[in-house]
Amino acid sequence: MSTLLIRSGHVTSLDESIGEIPDGDVLIDGDTITAVGRGLEAPGARVVDAAGKIVIPGLVDAHRHVWQSAISGEASPDNCLGAVLAEPPDRYGPEDVYAGVLRGALRAIDSGVTTVADWSQIITTPAHADENVRALRDSGIRALFLYGPPIGDDVMKWFAESTVRHPADVRRVRSELLCDDTARVTMGLALRGPEFSTPEVTAADFGLARELGVPISIRSGLPAYLGRSRTIDTLDRLGLLGPDVHHAHGVRFSGTDLDRIAATGGSVVACPMADVSMARATGTGRFPVTGRAVAHGLLPALGTDLAADGSAGLFGEMRRALASERERAIAVASTHGETPVHLTARDALRFATVAGAAALGLGGRIGTISPGKRADLTIVDGPMAPWRDPAAVVLESRAADVDTVIIDGEVVKHAGRLAGPAARRASHLREASHRRLSAGTGLVPA
Repeated sequence: MSTLLIRSGHVTSLDESIGEIPDGDVLIDGDTITAVGRGLEAPGARVVDAAGKIVIPGLVDAHRHVWQSAISGEASPDNCLGAVLAEPPDRYGPEDVYAGVLRGALRAIDSGVTTVADWSQIITTPAHADENVRALRDSGIRALFLYGPPIGDDVMKWFAESTVRHPADVRRVRSELLCDDTARVTMGLALRGPEFSTPEVTAADFGLARELGVPISIRSGLPAYLGRSRTIDTLDRLGLLGPDVHHAHGVRFSGTDLDRIAATGGSVVACPMADVSMARATGTGRFPVTGRAVAHGLLPALGTDLAADGSAGLFGEMRRALASERERAIAVASTHGETPVHLTARDALRFATVAGAAALGLGGRIGTISPGKRADLTIVDGPMAPWRDPAAVVLESRAADVDTVIIDGEVVKHAGRLAGPAARRASHLREASHRRLSAGTGLVPA
């Protein structure tokens, strides 16, 4: 186990007991943060010079379809049904899943993400599941592998008032591959929930997740053309809401829905870019759930959702969340009973760190820079005058400004470059996969 000392950075810990430490140090022993302060000494430690840079907790992408990175640029939120959910999955072999997930996880790391909730619905065989998990492990990212229903295997039987229960292969994956809940890659279930399956199937699927002891992620409150927006009523009636459930999207949640989620300890995950695009594609004019969630006592997490549309990453999602809430404030200013919520850059940064960790059940392990927590950190290079809030500087950043990424005490990106053999292999694997997937389709590998 090695010792790592991050020296002389502006530490934005997001831990209320520590706060901001200009010219601060973070000491890491193995995979754990052991001290945060100034003038820390560790003879023989590897030193990462963070002078002039901002040290933040690693970003947490709480809802992302990582496999879609293999077809990045071929879809957008308003055409994803045709470009992503129809023909491509039928052509996807296990080797294509590995290539797509490896590339997607590395892209996430490159943009400052240390943890991702991988909502995987490309698993048409057990081999696909195995390769998905292997790619996450090989990338070095921390991940919650959310085993979902296979969109390529007769998609309508899984997503149109489905009476088919969740794939039984999840038991094998849980017992053989992902039985250690302290590992870097852990397991959850991506369930269809009441928007896409019958109440009886929903109850059975939730029962399976709780028997296995894994977190549950469902897509809830979707725009009208994607779902039936009955999730919270049904889950409440069935007694299935709870702290192990996080709800992605939620653009159609009512205030009562949000109150029920908050009262039962659940979480919401906004995907601002996708949520705005999907809502506007249907003319509903809905906004991301972020501001309304805060108003109802929830701290929303953020996700990038569609890797296939070339997402801007969590920096872009943070900016979109703030911009959308400002737009909503104008829209509801004269609406009876609605109060705008003022969100700050620091709020957005907490959504992308503290809230994401909590939504994935990892709040005791990651999300803040605190002694005793795992050493997941992102170091951002950006000019900062003494009077500026470092959270605002972070909000202005992009992937190119991410200097260093550390996961479990391991430096996986440094001086702006990804480290390790996986980064060198990923592009070649993706190109080979794209050639296979493009054969006979007229698609040109990007």
